[in-house]
Amino acid sequence: MKKFVIQYTLEEGLTVERTVEAESREDVASIALSEQIVQFEDVFGELNLFNKDDIKLVKIKDYIEPVNTSRRGG
Repeated sequence: MKKFVIQYTLEEGLTVERTVEAESREDVASIALSEQIVQFEDVFGELNLFNKDDIKLVKIKDYIEPVNTSRRGG
């Protein structure tokens, strides 16, 4: 399975991201559109809960692993 990110835009300037695993973007779209009440825990450990009627826009993108870098020198 691949990882994807679902971006829910609830209002201008307020976007919530959810990471899910699925076989394809189409499967992710089915997940995103099937729930009347969206509920998930984000990467900060916070529980997000909102009604599908409040969603203005849904975007689905491939998950990209974060890159950790170290800084050398002064």
